[in-house]
Amino acid sequence: MKRYILSLALVSMLLPTAAFAGEAHPLAQMEQQMQVRDMELKMAQRKTEVRFKEEMAKLELEQRRLQMDRERNDLGHWRPHRQAAHPVLCLWLIGCFVVHILAAVWVYRDMRERSAGSGIWIVIVLLAGLFGALVYALVRLGDINNNRRPRR
Repeated sequence: MKRYILSLALVSMLLPTAAFAGEAHPLAQMEQQMQVRDMELKMAQRKTEVRFKEEMAKLELEQRRLQMDRERNDLGHWRPHRQAAHPVLCLWLIGCFVVHILAAVWVYRDMRERSAGSGIWIVIVLLAGLFGALVYALVRLGDINNNRRPRR
C-alpha cells in the first residue's frame, strides 16, 4: 500500500508539469516573439548599414576614378585659363634671359675695346641684368673721367 500511495503521489506531482511542458506560458510566448522581432529588426538594420557602406565605397571609388581621369586630361590637354597665363609668362622669362645675355655681351665687348676691367663684371651683369649693366656703366663713366689726360 505504501508503494501504491508513493507511486500515486509521484504521478500526481509529475502529471501537471508534463501537461504544461508542451505549452509555454502566454507571457513567455509574447516575450519570445518580441525577442525574435527585436533580433529581426537588428538584422535588418545591420543589412542596411552594410549596404550603405558598400554604396559609399562604390561612390568613393567612382570619385577617385573621375579625379584620376581629370588629372590625366589636365596633363594631356591645356585648359583655357592656363593657356592665357602660360605664354605670357614664357615670353617674359625668355625676354629677361635675352636682356641678361645682351647686357653681358655689351659689357664684354666694352671691356675688350677699352682693354680694362675684370671678368667679374660679366658675372654681375648676367646675374643682375639691367641693374648690373647700369652699375657697370656708372663705374665706367667714373673711369673715363679719371683716365682723361689734360691737353697741353
